[in-house]
Amino acid sequence: KTWQRGFFAGWGNATVGVLVSFTVKGWSTLYLLAVLDSVLKNIGEATSVLVIYFMQVCLPVFEDTFEIPKFLSVMVVILSVTAYVGSKSVVEKARKYDKEHAGRAS
Repeated sequence: KTWQRGFFAGWGNATVGVLVSFTVKGWSTLYLLAVLDSVLKNIGEATSVLVIYFMQVCLPVFEDTFEIPKFLSVMVVILSVTAYVGSKSVVEKARKYDKEHAGRAS
């Protein structure tokens, strides 16, 4: 039936909105990956999940209530990835220090 009625038959405003939303998200993700690295992109996505959760809790349109386990779950992910990113430079400095002093110890 798709060939008789056309591929876009039955598409409404909601379907077009989802298509546009996913297209913009895809382009934004690719841009962020080009500018940043994948770890920072994941921090951004986790933060956006947290923002969406707060919007669902605070806006009267939604019936969600604030739940500590959900909030803490997202915060654990954000803080873990942030700690990983922050430790990269420290680990690199320690590795450089070990290389420099390994030659002197012998």
